[in-house]
Amino acid sequence: MSCGKPLAGAILLALLMSTPPATAERDSGASHNLLFKASINDDWFVISRSNLAYRNDFDDLFLGFTGGGLGLQWTEEWSLRAGYRHVWFKPQDDWLEEDRLYVEAFYANRFDHVRFTSRSRFEFRFFDDRENDLRFRNEFVVESNRSIPGTALRPYAEEEFFYSTNDDRFEANWLGAGLAWRPADGIKLKVGYRWNRFRVGDDWRDRDTLVTGINLFF
Repeated sequence: MSCGKPLAGAILLALLMSTPPATAERDSGASHNLLFKASINDDWFVISRSNLAYRNDFDDLFLGFTGGGLGLQWTEEWSLRAGYRHVWFKPQDDWLEEDRLYVEAFYANRFDHVRFTSRSRFEFRFFDDRENDLRFRNEFVVESNRSIPGTALRPYAEEEFFYSTNDDRFEANWLGAGLAWRPADGIKLKVGYRWNRFRVGDDWRDRDTLVTGINLFF
């Protein structure tokens, strides 16, 4: 069984959405992630994710969030999750806050050569400084089932788009790749590159992002 055609279509869509004009502004930064997932029993689990993000050539911390949720392992491949995140962000000079509720469906399966995941999420976003928003996000990740010869590293590729229902438009797209390492049971480490294409007002901008991740499973 193969997921090649759907994946190729998703990546092509991402490239078409993300193609930058010659005048687009470009930046560099980093995104550092920490994820915990702990089983309650065979069906239920809790999950938490925190993040710190930098821009302006890695010099400016402008976003952070933390939160948690509850998940149901509905079938072997599908799980349903709901949770809350508190977000701090700095669009200009001042820190602002966002309360975010989310519901999502998560699909994971192993094929001959790759592990494929797809996450579809609705985010209910509540702000003090502007109109509340409902945002849809969809992420695809493909990770090799085989390590690079002579190493314990497995390459992966990922794609995620963001769609705002208030503005009725795509507001960001992430396209990236990297390496994953599982040094022990319940631990997954990731490092990679992400092309972050995002809107500022009506203009598109680009950020080259170093992405790191620590995933812990209990």
